[in-house]
Amino acid sequence: MLHKLCNEEEVKKYNIISSDINEDKNNLKQTNLRKALSIINEKNVLVGFITYKESDYCQNVYSIGITIGSRYWNRSYGQDSIKVLLKYLFEELNAIRVELEVIKSNFRAINCYKKCGFRECGIRYNRCCIDGSDVDTVIMSIRNDKSNI
Repeated sequence: MLHKLCNEEEVKKYNIISSDINEDKNNLKQTNLRKALSIINEKNVLVGFITYKESDYCQNVYSIGITIGSRYWNRSYGQDSIKVLLKYLFEELNAIRVELEVIKSNFRAINCYKKCGFRECGIRYNRCCIDGSDVDTVIMSIRNDKSNI
């Protein structure tokens, strides 16, 4: 089910995947692995997953990522899941900042992140290749502020 969800054409065009094989190999060797959590709806159906990982360079700084199956878009699953994860990261893991990277043309996701309190803080030009074209990504972050959660 997860494989099918990740390989939907509409979903794949917004997933950031490295085009550098050496970068992927290095990621596999890391001990600080990304943790993935399933997003299950009220009918007990897997609608997506959300991930988090502590930075290898800054203590208490985390990165997150989320993938929702296209048939479940626009139903608040992303926003609800992000808010729950932020609460956990800030209150239980004492995160000081949470970051993410999103394809610049993924306006739906960017709006969702803004509703959750994220702010744009940079652009990575030509970050990855999708359908033969180099695309930019937007870096967004949120600081641990009790009013965020």
